[in-house]
Amino acid sequence: MSGDPVLLIVDDNAAVRSALGAYMSRVAGWTTILIAEDGARALEIATDHCPDAIVLDNYMPGGNGIDVLPDLRRACPAARIVMHTTDDTAELRDEASARGADAVVHKGRPLDELALLLDAA
Repeated sequence: MSGDPVLLIVDDNAAVRSALGAYMSRVAGWTTILIAEDGARALEIATDHCPDAIVLDNYMPGGNGIDVLPDLRRACPAARIVMHTTDDTAELRDEASARGADAVVHKGRPLDELALLLDAA
């Protein structure tokens, strides 16, 4: 990563947002981390800041990540978008890819795998 890369973390669980933010700043080197608790807020932030990468949960109140994914892709066409979800099925991976995700990572996987996928941003 060069410059001051911006990462947007979207998850309805405050503990997950906090843990991801801490890991990505301390271990993965992201210097600017923005946080959203749902898809609507994520789209506002993405429109205003166009992050380099987005970690997107799927199951959130008020709409799933898969539903906001095409809007995030239109708002930030160059952003690396990785779905971070408990639902790691072939159907979700196919749908996420079709809607603009670069990858899908199960929440049970080590965070270094997520960081490697984001590092391509």
